Amino acid sequence: MAADITAEMFLKAFNKVGGDSSAAAQGVVNYKSLQSWRTSQIAQAAAAGAAAMAIPVAHMATLAADFVVLLRKMAVCAWGIGYKLGAPVDAEDDLAIILGLWSGAVEPDALSVTAVTASGAATLIAVNAAHPTFTQAVLTQILTQGGHTGATVIAGKVAGKAGGKMVLKLGKPALQMNAHKIAVKFSVMLGSKAVTGALPFIGALAGAAINAHFVNRFADAAETYYRAKLAYPNGPTEESRVPV
Repeated sequence: MAADITAEMFLKAFNKVGGDSSAAAQGVVNYKSLQSWRTSQIAQAAAAGAAAMAIPVAHMATLAADFVVLLRKMAVCAWGIGYKLGAPVDAEDDLAIILGLWSGAVEPDALSVTAVTASGAATLIAVNAAHPTFTQAVLTQILTQGGHTGATVIAGKVAGKAGGKMVLKLGKPALQMNAHKIAVKFSVMLGSKAVTGALPFIGALAGAAINAHFVNRFADAAETYYRAKLAYPNGPTEESRVPV
C-alpha cells in the first residue's frame, strides 16, 4: 500500500528529526503547566494534520512529509514534558525508549530499573561508566531482552566520548531493533489518512483527529517514562534541565 511505512523509512525520518531538543527547552518555559504544554502541542499537530489533508486526492503527495512533521512534533512534545517535570533529557535516547513504549515494542516493565540494574548494565557493556544513568539501564534491558550483548553493541561502533569517558549511545541500536513494530504503528495512521483524505472536508477533520490522537498517546508514554526517570534512586541531575 502507498501509505505503508517501512522500518527503513522510519529510521530515515528519525534521523531527520535528530537529537536537538533545544526547541522544546525554549518553548516549554512559556507554559505554566504540563497540561497546557501538552494541549498546545496536540493542537499544533492537529492543525498540521488538517492542512496536509485539506485538498482531496492531492493529500497522497503530502503524506510522507506529514509523517516527518508529526514525528518531529511528537519528539518536541515528549522532550518538553521531560523539561517541564524537571527530568534530565537525553534527547535521542529518550525518544528511542518513548517510541518503543508508545508502539508496544517495549513493555512498561522495562522502566523498572534500580541502581543495581544500572550497575549490572555497566558491567555487561564493559565501558568506563562510573555512574550509569536511568536511560542507559533501560536501554540495556531493552537490548538484552532482544538478544543483544555489550560486545555486539560495541562492535556496532556506537561508542562515543563524553567528559573524557567512553560512553555508549544505545538509543540507535534499540531503535533499529524495534523499527518494524514502530513503523507498523505509523502505517496504520497513514493508511487511515490515505482512505479518508479522498473525502472533501472529512479528510481534513480526520487528519486533525488522527494527529491529535497520536500526539496525545505519545505524550502519555513520555510522561510515564520521565516520571519513572525522576523516581530512579540517583535522582535527577542538573544536566539538561531548564527553569520551569
